[in-house]
Amino acid sequence: MSDQNIIGFASELVDSVKNGTKTLTYRLGDKYDFLKPGDVIKTKDSSTGEVFGELTITEKSVCEFKDLALDLPGHEAYSNLEDARQSFERLYNRPVKDDERVVILNFKFKSL
Repeated sequence: MSDQNIIGFASELVDSVKNGTKTLTYRLGDKYDFLKPGDVIKTKDSSTGEVFGELTITEKSVCEFKDLALDLPGHEAYSNLEDARQSFERLYNRPVKDDERVVILNFKFKSL
C-alpha cells in the first residue's frame, strides 16, 4: 500500500485518535487533496509505522495557513498562529509560510 493511502499521526496523538477526542486533522500541501467525504483511508503511528485503524472522511475544507482556525472541536487548540506554525514546523521539519495550502479533514475512526 502506498504512503498516499495512509494518514500518519505523531505518536503523541494516536491515543486521541483511538479514543475519539481527535476527529480533525490539518495537512499541509495537497498530498491528501484527493480525499472527499465518504472516503475511507488507513491510519498509522508515524513513529512506528504501525497501522492501527481506518478513518472515514466526514468533511473536507481548504484554507491558507494564515487563515487556519486555531480552536476547532476535534483538534488540539493553538494559542495563536505562531504557536500553530511552530507545531507544524516541528511535525513537517521545515518552515511554514502564510500562503501555504492546508487541507482540513474531519473523520470518524474505526479500529482494525
